[in-house]
Amino acid sequence: MPEYDWMKWFIEGNTSRSLIQAFRDLTCVRIHSQHQLVIATDSVGGIGMKAADAVRVLPEVVGYFALRVPLMEILAIGATPFLVVNTQCQTSDEYSDAILHGMKMLAQEVGMEERLQFNGSTEDNVPTIQTGVGVTVVGIVSDEKFYGGTIRAGQIALVAGLPKSAPTHEIQVDDQEILSIRDLQTLRSHPQVSDILPVGSKGILYEANQLASTSGLSFQLEDSPISFTSSAGPSTCVVFACDEWGAIDVMRQITAPVTRIGTFIALDAKEE
Repeated sequence: MPEYDWMKWFIEGNTSRSLIQAFRDLTCVRIHSQHQLVIATDSVGGIGMKAADAVRVLPEVVGYFALRVPLMEILAIGATPFLVVNTQCQTSDEYSDAILHGMKMLAQEVGMEERLQFNGSTEDNVPTIQTGVGVTVVGIVSDEKFYGGTIRAGQIALVAGLPKSAPTHEIQVDDQEILSIRDLQTLRSHPQVSDILPVGSKGILYEANQLASTSGLSFQLEDSPISFTSSAGPSTCVVFACDEWGAIDVMRQITAPVTRIGTFIALDAKEE
């Protein structure tokens, strides 16, 4: 990724590093020698109350869960979200307002209530018969609080929440088997928890291997009662690494179910 001269004034004392980098599904933009912006995005299509929608869901619920995925990715890495951009493929009316209201309901849970923290657009030129929503979240994080790639060999892998996704499941905001934003914040602040990764459509096993890879480790799977390959839709669960002796304390502090699924080990240990 080329560096842009007009952006270099953001950097204090370290212009040698690339200003823009990819980390898993995130885009990271260096704005200071010790701070970076973190950008996450996601989309929802065919879910809502329009004529051609395949899954019938109230627009407020669509907005709530559309924001959930990128917001959780920002929080999981250790960043503080400060901007939500929503791009809706429907006319600016009561329906699109309801979707935005659902987003703001979730954003309020992390203290995002100022009007300037939201931006977006609607499709006001072409009639649409199917719901479409794109959401981008921007956060800021210091290098010392960036938790990506921080897993240590010997830490165990756990899943908080259960994988659920439409149309197989009816996704409810108050489902106790879905990891809440509050539970995610509790995990992120726990001293024995290192890296956290929300689970998407590729399932738990894929995300566990992603966690291991970005820390230069391997993931050793154990038997578990939950599905390793089922979609978790709007990140209804997360995979996280924890010191084994701290796992019980973690389970006591969050509402969602927690399941052990394996261990993170050194690459050479797997070869043996």
